[in-house]
Amino acid sequence: MRRKDVKTIIAYYFEIPDMRKGVTAERARLESEYDGLRGTSYDGVPHSSTPGKPTEMLAIKMEESNAWGRIQEIGVKVQVLQADEATIRGCMDALNGRYKSLLNMKYFRRYSWAKISASLGTPEATARRWNDKALDRLGELLDDTPMVEELLGRASRARV
Repeated sequence: MRRKDVKTIIAYYFEIPDMRKGVTAERARLESEYDGLRGTSYDGVPHSSTPGKPTEMLAIKMEESNAWGRIQEIGVKVQVLQADEATIRGCMDALNGRYKSLLNMKYFRRYSWAKISASLGTPEATARRWNDKALDRLGELLDDTPMVEELLGRASRARV
């Protein structure tokens, strides 16, 4: 796998928690919008000043807007994100500790090369060479994972 593709996957990996928070918040918003129990008290009798059947109207509104389909899509998306995160984490955990910390500093914390070399106690050229080796090694590990092309496709679309 090319270094450019590995960098895309690393950036996607570090963005997955924020992506999961976003879709989970959307799911919670949809669920709360169509929550039929919101106006019902503990005795099971709706206490509202509006006439009719509020739960039935919410169900009809939810069906018309296809909210249930969107909630199911979000559930699938969360599962895919969790699977991608586990796959990439497994590959990153297989790296040498020095390479893993270097990738974390460079692509998650966005340290400069000077700060990375100071943290690692090495010259800047050595840190850059280790970065190239870490990217190559991670690329080899990712090549061994099943459905890596789909993972790269999701990472590329997420980075757009």
